Amino acid sequence: MTRDADSKASTRARLRLARASVDVPTRERAGSALRRTIGTWWEHASESRGRMDRGEAAVASFRSMPTEPPVDAVNAALYERGATVLLPVCEPDFRLRWARWTPTTPLVRSAVVPIDHPPGPTVDLAAVADGPGHQLDVGLLLIPALAVDESGQRLGQGGGYYDRFLARWRAHSRHGVLAAVVYDDEVLPAGSFDVLPHDQPVDLVFTPDRVLDLRDR
Repeated sequence: MTRDADSKASTRARLRLARASVDVPTRERAGSALRRTIGTWWEHASESRGRMDRGEAAVASFRSMPTEPPVDAVNAALYERGATVLLPVCEPDFRLRWARWTPTTPLVRSAVVPIDHPPGPTVDLAAVADGPGHQLDVGLLLIPALAVDESGQRLGQGGGYYDRFLARWRAHSRHGVLAAVVYDDEVLPAGSFDVLPHDQPVDLVFTPDRVLDLRDR
């Protein structure tokens, strides 16, 4: 194991242990706060950019694992506000595609990783992000993280799905805002963990208590 990998592994272990200690009432309060914070941000962004004139306003989100900041209520709130909500579908060779979700969508178990996802059909958002005339205008991409530092660097779980997808997503001239969702104490000082060449920084950080805009970093 390299020094960078060892540093990341130890940081991940510490953060996972801290998350495991968060009790259910605290997680529920965090979910309610995130619902308000992200829902309000989406409404303001939609109004200021006139997204509905350019196509179907969409949010690419995710389903929270048991110890992650809850975003299931966030997804429902965004759907109620008129957004098309997309959830990730993990495919072989670390490919990440997306499928539409509604509160009544039945979920199926992934054959690749131990998570559930909508049954499809799926779309490659990185492939269509710059395509002319496409119907989905993904204005916000919410992604999980164990931590984000104040320069925008994200520490993920280490699976590799998001880093591979985000490299392609970033390559397009037109893409939505990229935001990580973490607990308040998981916003760390810049340089708190090692950054590798393939790591992709985020534009925003949503926590239960605040929105940290890093686009001018």
